Amino acid sequence: MEVYDAERSKHLYKLWNRIASGSYYPSAVKEVEIPKKDGRVRKLGIPTISNRVAQMVVKDYLEARFEKIFSPYSYGYRPDKNAHQALESVRTNCRKADWGIDLDIKGYFDTISHNKLMLALKKHVREKWCLMYIDR
Repeated sequence: MEVYDAERSKHLYKLWNRIASGSYYPSAVKEVEIPKKDGRVRKLGIPTISNRVAQMVVKDYLEARFEKIFSPYSYGYRPDKNAHQALESVRTNCRKADWGIDLDIKGYFDTISHNKLMLALKKHVREKWCLMYIDR
């Protein structure tokens, strides 16, 4: 990070230029195995600094747009939402209905169809540079 930061303007200009022109391809991620309590390991991908900056640019650019269409009862990976708010919502809603739904998306992001994801994104994202980056 110190090496990157020393020439930050140069790196950011190069990144912006490549994303805007459609010539940016994310570098391969470094795979690290994280041990779990049960003895198994969880694989984690560590992106390069430039890849992480590019991911945040796209996330920040699109997040407000998607927040408008997401369910107010969805709490996972949402800005300004957390597990405590989800539990409060459960407390409130359990007084209104005698049923509940518990969803576990374990492994979902490992199995999601990339083609279906891109079709869904194309309904809401018109910017070619965003779609191209997400696709790559």
